[in-house]
Amino acid sequence: MKGNTFLTGLLILTLWGCVEPFEPETGGFKSVLVVEGNISDADEPYLITVSRTASLDASGAIPEKGAFVQVKDEEGAAFLFTEVAPGKYHSNPLDFIGCSGKNYSLSIITSSNQRYESDVVTLKPTPPIDSIYFEREMRLTDAGDSLDGIRIMVDAHDPLGTTEYYKYSWIETYEIRPHYPSFYEWNFSVTPPAFVRRNPEINLCFKTDTCRQVLVTSTANLKTDRVSEFEVNYVSTVSFRLKSRYSILVRQQTLSEKSFRYWSEVQKTSESLGTLFDPQPYQLTGNVHNIDDPEEPVLGYFDASSVAQKRIFIDRKKDLRSLTYPAEPCISQLKTFSPQEEGDVFKDEFNLFISWGYLIVDAAGLLWAPPECADCRLFGTLEKPDFWPDAP
Repeated sequence: MKGNTFLTGLLILTLWGCVEPFEPETGGFKSVLVVEGNISDADEPYLITVSRTASLDASGAIPEKGAFVQVKDEEGAAFLFTEVAPGKYHSNPLDFIGCSGKNYSLSIITSSNQRYESDVVTLKPTPPIDSIYFEREMRLTDAGDSLDGIRIMVDAHDPLGTTEYYKYSWIETYEIRPHYPSFYEWNFSVTPPAFVRRNPEINLCFKTDTCRQVLVTSTANLKTDRVSEFEVNYVSTVSFRLKSRYSILVRQQTLSEKSFRYWSEVQKTSESLGTLFDPQPYQLTGNVHNIDDPEEPVLGYFDASSVAQKRIFIDRKKDLRSLTYPAEPCISQLKTFSPQEEGDVFKDEFNLFISWGYLIVDAAGLLWAPPECADCRLFGTLEKPDFWPDAP
């Protein structure tokens, strides 16, 4: 019975990071602590997330607020993590940067005075990523429809042959350009209303997404410690992602054998259908334990590894000329306006502006487009990332 209760908690778990939630229909429920985090030797804040699994009728994991979180090194020094958002604890890079080869452990005291500690982990070095590249591939959806897109792959190797276990994650950023650029608008705050240039413009936005998968691989059974053609992402032409310019930052970490086994099981669980015939996930345990109650199940993993990363940019006009894209629904979503037929020009244009709001100027004159076809802010932000190149 205890195993079934734990199974329920595990399957409805929403792991913070790259794990998709799965919500089966089951019986009893007991909330389980979830701990995840990784420290490295990068000069940046490290994140530890602490939460609890939620019941089926809840909207997501429950953040564990007000916990005392710290990382200790092998020499006894302790580094405090500060809660920057509910259940999210950050280190201060001015106080703490991990060191390759050193041993670390995680300590947590919850607001209810429950004490948890992780196993000791060694911060392992990570070899560099050799290359990131892509190739076109057609795929089928579950409904049997064809998708055109690109699979993004990674090559890496360790000449010393000591890595063997790899974990990947990614952050993708892409441009959003509306089908109908809207450069002008009516300014109705003046009399008579004036036709003015938009400021700021709404024709170029950016969107950033992070991975929702567990991506691990091993070279332990290979002759050489080499990762070849490992797929980290598939991007189709259905969304905005490949319509203009796309970029992906791939991060590579080294895992211990124990950590690899844990994340491999998480990967299997998150990809399974969750039927009674699947491997029993209640056997999955991480490396964090309740000091006072060793029998309490705790999910998640605390790890330490340096991080290697590499970014590529993909431009539709230069790199993706052969891809096919779905029909653009905005093509038939324009309205015309004729002042000779409408009478009071400004009144009628104002009414159209309220209902549609986006004035398009082209060879046909003045047209009106719905927001989703003319305003990139509906899908992203106007703020350009620091790393984004200028338009060619």
